[in-house]
Amino acid sequence: MNQSTAAGPRHPALYDATTGLPNILLTRELLNRWISLAQRSDRIVAVLDLKVLAVEEGESRTEQRKFQAVTAALQSIIRHSDFSGISEQGTFIVTFGNLFSPGDANRVVTRLMRELRRRTPLEFDEPILTGGISLYPADGTDADSLLLNARSARDAAARKGTGFEFYSQRISQNIVQYTILEDRLLQAVSTGELVARYRPHYRMEGKQIESVEALVYWQHPELGMISPGALVGLAEDLGLSIRVGTFVLEQALLAYGKWTRNSDSSLELLIYTPAPSFIDQRFVSIVTSVLDNAPLAPERLSLGLPESSILQNPEKSSTVLAAFAELGIKLSVFGFGAGHASLTALILYPLHRLTLDSTLVRNGLSDTRARLLVETTMAAAKKLGKPVTASGLQTEEQAAWLRSLGCSRAQGPLFGSPVTAEEIGELLNTGR
Repeated sequence: MNQSTAAGPRHPALYDATTGLPNILLTRELLNRWISLAQRSDRIVAVLDLKVLAVEEGESRTEQRKFQAVTAALQSIIRHSDFSGISEQGTFIVTFGNLFSPGDANRVVTRLMRELRRRTPLEFDEPILTGGISLYPADGTDADSLLLNARSARDAAARKGTGFEFYSQRISQNIVQYTILEDRLLQAVSTGELVARYRPHYRMEGKQIESVEALVYWQHPELGMISPGALVGLAEDLGLSIRVGTFVLEQALLAYGKWTRNSDSSLELLIYTPAPSFIDQRFVSIVTSVLDNAPLAPERLSLGLPESSILQNPEKSSTVLAAFAELGIKLSVFGFGAGHASLTALILYPLHRLTLDSTLVRNGLSDTRARLLVETTMAAAKKLGKPVTASGLQTEEQAAWLRSLGCSRAQGPLFGSPVTAEEIGELLNTGR
């Protein structure tokens, strides 16, 4: 959706007479539409309140030419997913859609202000630009609050003498670090700093490997080995979940091909799918494309989905889960029991397996509430015909208890740490 198509037929009461841009009434309406789109697609919206001063403010005719020049430059700079308007105070309101992270917002605003300075006609010299940025959903979930907070951030930028400020002090303070980390993580995919490791899931009876879970670590030159949990969280914050998830999927499929090259294996491959990837239709397309040339049938691939993402985005979850199920891919809920209304997911969605949250597994023998949750979940799963995996298994005592409840599969420290693809191959060859 772009500005012209979103606004519909032009009505003089909704546009600024000098610039032809949407006035605050239409800007507010368009911003609420952008918020609705972002909510459905799990994106970020950035609102920039931008004050433009010429070096010498003068007569109204000069002011008018300045506004028209800046408007023309804005219209040539902003992307298809952005729009600009005018506030009641005569500042420009630029809304940036389809963003994934604060780092994205920082980049598009920096580019816009750089290009505005470059494209301003020489008669105005270089303009003085002061801006404030608010973000949906961090700084507000409606147009009024985002506009108010962007103005507040602009006032802060004016006091500090900086080009622009974020409304959130935390983001303002960390934006340089965010941007550096994001750029470094993008490079890590191609420089070999991201490495895949694999965790076997064992059958509770007989302790044979039935499934292998792919994990990704970041071998950071300065920070050392960053764990999968920390890396997944960082990728989510930086909007790089799909990039990292695709890397893991491709690496795991290469390894799977080597493991099963000389056998008709029933081995299952499990890939954890972070929330932003799971609810993004692009990831469905990526998985479909990758599987076209994959060494395993779709029914041998299992995607591990975070319980929270299913419960927080039920409408989108239903669509994406149906798409994966149609491909024949198995779907497993990770962290089951850690959220709310967990059993609802088992009933409403085409889920093949659930994985008990490691906290419940760890505390089940010592905490009455955890034990009750595990026993209730196991009973419900059994009635619904859903197999269960226990995550984070540490002791034989835990294994015996869960086995007595009907748990069919487990992973965790009891079976060792994640290993390389070559080591998984050796385990499979020895029948362990």
